[in-house]
Amino acid sequence: MELKGRFIQNVFNRLFLITSITIIVTVIILIVIISNYYSDIIIQKEVNINTRTLERVEDYFSSKDIDINRAIRDLYIKGDMIEDISFALHNGYGKYLEYHLDEFSNSKSFTPNNIDTYFNGYFSQDIDLNAISLRSFENSSIEYLLINNNIRWNKSVIDYDTNADPSLSQGIPNLSRGVLLHQRKLRNTITKKTTLNNPVTLKKIGEISFYYSTEWLDKMLRKHEGTPVSFFLMDGEGTIIYSVNKGIPVDMIHQLKLETNEMKMKWKHEKYYINTIANKGDYIYVSAIPNKGWQKLTIVRGTMWGVISFLIFAAILITYSFTRNYSRRIHNIVAIIRRVEKGDLDARIPISKQEDELSKIAVNINSMLTELNNYIEHNYLLNIKQQQAKLKALQAQIDPHFLFNTLEAIRMVAVVEGSKTSSKMTFLLSKLFRYTLESKDTVPIYTEIEYVNQYLNLMQFKYPEKLKIHIDIPIDVEQTMVQKLILQPIIENYFVHGFKKGQFNNELLIRAIRVGELIKISVEDNGKGMSEDKLNNIIQHINHEKGDEMISIGLRNIHQRLKLAYGDQFGISLISIKDQGTTITLTIPVHGIQHV
Repeated sequence: MELKGRFIQNVFNRLFLITSITIIVTVIILIVIISNYYSDIIIQKEVNINTRTLERVEDYFSSKDIDINRAIRDLYIKGDMIEDISFALHNGYGKYLEYHLDEFSNSKSFTPNNIDTYFNGYFSQDIDLNAISLRSFENSSIEYLLINNNIRWNKSVIDYDTNADPSLSQGIPNLSRGVLLHQRKLRNTITKKTTLNNPVTLKKIGEISFYYSTEWLDKMLRKHEGTPVSFFLMDGEGTIIYSVNKGIPVDMIHQLKLETNEMKMKWKHEKYYINTIANKGDYIYVSAIPNKGWQKLTIVRGTMWGVISFLIFAAILITYSFTRNYSRRIHNIVAIIRRVEKGDLDARIPISKQEDELSKIAVNINSMLTELNNYIEHNYLLNIKQQQAKLKALQAQIDPHFLFNTLEAIRMVAVVEGSKTSSKMTFLLSKLFRYTLESKDTVPIYTEIEYVNQYLNLMQFKYPEKLKIHIDIPIDVEQTMVQKLILQPIIENYFVHGFKKGQFNNELLIRAIRVGELIKISVEDNGKGMSEDKLNNIIQHINHEKGDEMISIGLRNIHQRLKLAYGDQFGISLISIKDQGTTITLTIPVHGIQHV
């Protein structure tokens, strides 16, 4: 029960279980629908094939009917031929020969024109026709036989002496010996009959029978493979005159309605698919397929179920593999988060090679932990540096009140003694000390500029008329908050290293501009400048976070303070050319402190 509960509580196990059930149920429903649909397609396909086969058989007999009708029609059109046949059927073979010889002797044509030559002209090329017989309607003993295919005709006659058959082509008269021609029994033969009438009196004078071999039908109907199909050819009275029966009850065929139709029929607990064509001609064409004859459907269904079962098993196995992999990765993420909860900020989630949502989560968590470490480190370092700065300030200030009182006393003595310059310098120095010792960490740019301006005024007392100062601070940036004392060390550094004491053309330009979301404050001079090697050493030094050795401690202090306050992308940059001057640029964000 505990194992089962743990299995159900795992979201991936629940997902796997639901997915597997969904796959199985969906596939079963689909296979049933597809199987039934496929069965209907196969059945309809077979029915359509049967329909086309029946239509071909119908077209075959229709073509035979057209040939027969054309021959009979021309028989009536040629009046001498119908008279010739009428005389033969009324008078017998002997008198017909005398009559025909008299007619031929009186004729100017060298080609005999008799019954034999007439029908040969129409049917000699018909490979399916075995023979044609003409039988008298008034005297059944008078019958003439024209054989088109002797070998096939002899094979079709059952228990009959073919030597006794009269034949116009052989010149053998019917002497009424043996079985009469119209009483013979034939096999593998389909007979089509038509009546001859006297064109004047319309009285029946005889009957013409055409005997067709079933070889073509056998080939066409038996070459169909697959589902066993039975075929029945019936006359207008419902008598079966030809069939290819593969287990279909004949009684059921006799019960069918003789009309064109496609239907399903149940007969003695068995189902059959019946297709009937009876819309034209003398025959009715019937095809029948037993329901149990769809053997290949069973094979197809079995194959489909086997394949689908294998695919279901494979799908479930693959799904289980994926869910197990994802479950393991989620477990690793949870384990790392628990380590972080316990204070291990150095823990990191292993990054998978798969680029998916879990990989993105792992990357984001690792990035968050790295940022958190950096945030803590920056806060810690900033606090340490601020504490060190305060400590140095405390060590340096001794007693601010004593210092200010002493400076004020010196200034008053200078005023009494008439030294105005000393008085002004003392006053400016006092204001500088007051600004330095204020507790504020950030001030507007214009306040920092005022402080720098006081320092420059003090330095101009030292170097009178040797320095020109230009300050350009636009109104839209002068209220921007900056860290205190970020410009004075740069100005002081200029007087120590760049100011040309023996010249009167020294210039110093302090300006600020806004570039997008950035404020750039630059200090430009035309002083001594520095070599490229020295410039590179200073740049490398100010970017070094540890140690107080070497020079330019003030520049490095400003650079590190800006980075700690605003981020690594902020700070100072230097450009200097030997004997031409130096430009130092401070970059800060428009909206002040945002990193810490």
